[in-house]
Amino acid sequence: MGASKGAVSGPGAPSSRFLLDLSPIPPAAPAVLDTEQAQVVAHAQGPLLVLAGPGTGKTTTIVEAVAARLSEPAAPLAPSEILVLTFGKRAAGELRDRLVARIGGGLVPTVATFHSFAYGVIRETADDYLLSPRLMSGAEEDVRIRELLLGSVEDGVIEWPDDLAAALSTLGFANEVRAVIARAAGQGITPDRLREIAASSGIPAWSAIGHLASQEQDVADLEEVMTYSELLELATDRLAIDSIAATYHSRYRVIYVDEYQDTDPAQVRFLAALAGPGTSVVAVGDPDQAIYGFRGAELRGILEFPQVFTHADGTPAEVIVLRNTRRFGRSIRDAARVVIGDRLHAGLPVEQQRLHRNPQLADENAATPPVRVTTYDGETSRAIHIAREIREMNIDHGLDWSQMAVLVRTGGQLAAVQRAMLADGIPVAVAADEIPLRSEPAVAALLQGVRLCAHPRRIRPADALDALSGPMCGLDATDIRRIGRVLRQRVRDENPGAPVPSSEDLLASMLVELIRGDATSVSIDGDRIDRQLQAFGTLLRRAHLLVANGARPEEVLWSLWNGEIPGGHAHGWPQRLRTAALHGSRTADHDLDAVMALFETAERASDRRAGVVGIDVFLSSLDEQHIAAEPVAERAARSDAVRLLTVHRAKGLEWDAVWVVGAEEGLWPDLRARGSLLQAEQLTPEGLGAAARPSEILAEERRLFYVAVTRARTYLTIATIDAKAGEGDRPSRFIAELQAAGAVETIPCTVRPRFRLSLDGLVAELREVLVNPDSSPELVEAAASRLAALGEVRDSSGYARVPLADPAQWWSTREITEGAGPVRSLEKPVGLSGSGLESVLECPLAWFLEKEAKAETPRPPSTRFGSVVHAVADFIGKEQLPADLDSVDSYIDRVWHELRFEAPWQSQADRAEARTAISRFIEYHLRHDRELVGTELNAGATLSVPSPDGGTIDVVLGGSLDRLERNMQGDLVVIDLKNMKYPPATKEIPEHAQLGVYQLFVREHGIDGDPAGGVGGAGLVQLRKAESSKSDAPQVQMQPALPSESPTWVEIKLGEAAEVIRSENFEARRNQHCERCAYRTACPAQSEGLPVIT
Repeated sequence: MGASKGAVSGPGAPSSRFLLDLSPIPPAAPAVLDTEQAQVVAHAQGPLLVLAGPGTGKTTTIVEAVAARLSEPAAPLAPSEILVLTFGKRAAGELRDRLVARIGGGLVPTVATFHSFAYGVIRETADDYLLSPRLMSGAEEDVRIRELLLGSVEDGVIEWPDDLAAALSTLGFANEVRAVIARAAGQGITPDRLREIAASSGIPAWSAIGHLASQEQDVADLEEVMTYSELLELATDRLAIDSIAATYHSRYRVIYVDEYQDTDPAQVRFLAALAGPGTSVVAVGDPDQAIYGFRGAELRGILEFPQVFTHADGTPAEVIVLRNTRRFGRSIRDAARVVIGDRLHAGLPVEQQRLHRNPQLADENAATPPVRVTTYDGETSRAIHIAREIREMNIDHGLDWSQMAVLVRTGGQLAAVQRAMLADGIPVAVAADEIPLRSEPAVAALLQGVRLCAHPRRIRPADALDALSGPMCGLDATDIRRIGRVLRQRVRDENPGAPVPSSEDLLASMLVELIRGDATSVSIDGDRIDRQLQAFGTLLRRAHLLVANGARPEEVLWSLWNGEIPGGHAHGWPQRLRTAALHGSRTADHDLDAVMALFETAERASDRRAGVVGIDVFLSSLDEQHIAAEPVAERAARSDAVRLLTVHRAKGLEWDAVWVVGAEEGLWPDLRARGSLLQAEQLTPEGLGAAARPSEILAEERRLFYVAVTRARTYLTIATIDAKAGEGDRPSRFIAELQAAGAVETIPCTVRPRFRLSLDGLVAELREVLVNPDSSPELVEAAASRLAALGEVRDSSGYARVPLADPAQWWSTREITEGAGPVRSLEKPVGLSGSGLESVLECPLAWFLEKEAKAETPRPPSTRFGSVVHAVADFIGKEQLPADLDSVDSYIDRVWHELRFEAPWQSQADRAEARTAISRFIEYHLRHDRELVGTELNAGATLSVPSPDGGTIDVVLGGSLDRLERNMQGDLVVIDLKNMKYPPATKEIPEHAQLGVYQLFVREHGIDGDPAGGVGGAGLVQLRKAESSKSDAPQVQMQPALPSESPTWVEIKLGEAAEVIRSENFEARRNQHCERCAYRTACPAQSEGLPVIT
């Protein structure tokens, strides 16, 4: 059927109206079938299993089989006598559309998912519900189970094992309980039977869960709701009633089941109950694409089909193999063969499996692009390269965005690829339930605002930076740095001589004061920044009061999103997104969709709790969402965008070009045991089953990789990380198998591509043309005119949309300025530390950027590692911890989880190294050749040192001594504890600047100003390096005592460094640390930094 709309404008014109098109839809021509497809279509009676690999036309075969049964000359079936079952609403809808097009409209057979059809069975046959039962989502069931758990703890009605007491209130435990309940329902295990199994298996937690499941069922009955697993069991129970079974057995003469390999035991039982003695069951599937074990699907369902669904005489069902693939060519077919391997499944005929594993091509000799394996040094580089290749595929090969996809192993890999594609201006579609809702950028900003309002005292420095730079405040990095400088100066003025906290700490404190209404004015750039801060503070304060007064989560969210405050609005974020979306911004459109999904989720949660508790439960529930599993949150993907999705979601889809991400050893295959706290995966009707063997886990991971590589029609790229340094990710064993078989072309990608095709990249390209002396006059003129046009574009507020196109913003167009006098007074002493002396002499520019310009960079994990080791060493030295490795280990374990690492493996590796380092320190500490005088001693000295011009310079030395010891001669020895992976060479120790400065401290002032004894040298204790292969003691690198006469070598170095600082001559010097320098991209001594200067 169709509809046409006619509209006439003008005075007296009739109103618009719709006209129903009743003309019949002509049936489509029958598809051209191969021999095996024709056999399936001709199959008229009895069970049949069809093995259909990727691209073999299984959907076409089902459609043609249905059409054939409807049009049989001798005994055609009525549409009501045919049932087609499949998985997922999308698949059911597509199959239904194909059937309608094929048979030409009119009545069509029922096409449904297992769950929707089971729901129909209940509605048709049950007398218990006056209203239709509502199905709960997984998130709703988690909340319900958690409430029942908390109630069971408070009431004491359920006896939980003592070792689980601490976990009962957590969402993670609620998820575990839900998994056991769902597994029990899927296996047909009642709550009473679950308690019996618990007693016989010796797992008391299952008994408690049995009681909880009974409570949940009682509550569900009262509220007329049910879970998806309960739905199938109830429908199966209804079909066990003779009268109901007879009705359905006589109704359906043939049942077609698509994707049969994805069935779980409950679905198999339901199908067996639905099919009568005269019903033909035709199952179509591919055991090599069985990848949903984590959802309860079992491979044995398809492997046992011939024995479960037999002919009337008991003979097994026939097996037919669709042998011809039409999806891809030889390159991808051969790669898929290597991936799936030679090991066959038990239970199916061997010959049919071999035919299934070796599909035929229409043209075996046709040339096809090779399958590529591209290797990168990190995740960011990989994402940028993929974005560039997608852009090139669109431009050079003419592929539409919708004909390309990026498939990832885990949902956690989506964000990096999505950022790279959006930055490159590539339209990308990610289903809302592919990325956890909390990870959507717009949602993350709103949730952070909610957290700030709910618990202001928990604000961390990182939270403050994100909030101030976010869309609800809108300060840029320069504004935030200026605020930080003002706050630091304010502390100095109010407390002269006191330690000054970091800018980040002060910003966090300021944000707390803003929420309380106590913040003082920050006068920068007139009143602009202060107005923004005060408006943001007012907005947060109003939301904070809403939370305190018991508001519902969606009310707090609306307050932040709307931005309304007395006298106006704190921000125009919604309006900006709306304007951008109406002007075609896909990112803005996506952000608005994500915000809408957040409000829908909050509204569903509001019926549970409100106020602070409600907010906390709501935030916790979002934090616990890690995988895509909520059908209520699914939204249609854009049809004009590159798809970005997990491999599990990609099953059943295909594209011309596919990039596969995540094929790193340890991640894919992920061979970690699939066990859980409550052992849900081992629950069987007979009791405690065996845990999954590593070989079974590897087989499922192999099938998942097979699904990934067979999604591509023409171009397939497997993008993997190969960190050759030995501490990072390495390519998967699956890639090694492909390489050994010669099935792929390997391309190392060592150079990160430059962004040129985004708006900012375009501006950079045009600017480079302008400053390039080799550019022709015509090219320069064209670049200048385009930049001028970009610079003139304004938004509705009058601000430039492309501010970087304005030459006034380019530093290279400004004259180099020079102050009338030195910034630092020549009479003022120069302050230096031991590490500062080394830094100034190695590279004055790096020292200036870090110490003077405060261009702080993120601390690498190694510094956090060192902080923990130093703190423990100090505690042992002060006898606050015993010099016992087990005691120290226990202390470290309590604080280690607070450290942030980029990956779990890094945390585990550093934790092991920390134990080794502490073990070496304890061995050093217990040595008796020197007496410990003190630890973590603040030291300082003021002295005159020779300057390079022959005069003297006053220098103020400051620093902290890790350990001060006294040797047998009574001299003081300074010890510096180091956690360096690469200690300095032995030849460098005699003039090691930091040790020399430490000796000067002690020589000039001794201990607390008392020069008690001479100086006996200084040493580095290398806690990461043993003194020899036969000893666990740390390597100790000793520096001889300084001469008593001045100037010593270290004083001469101090003079050189002080002169550099006083003359303000901060030049860039190449040294051995350049490769790891944080300022490399801004350094004129490096090729990356040259564009900054030009």
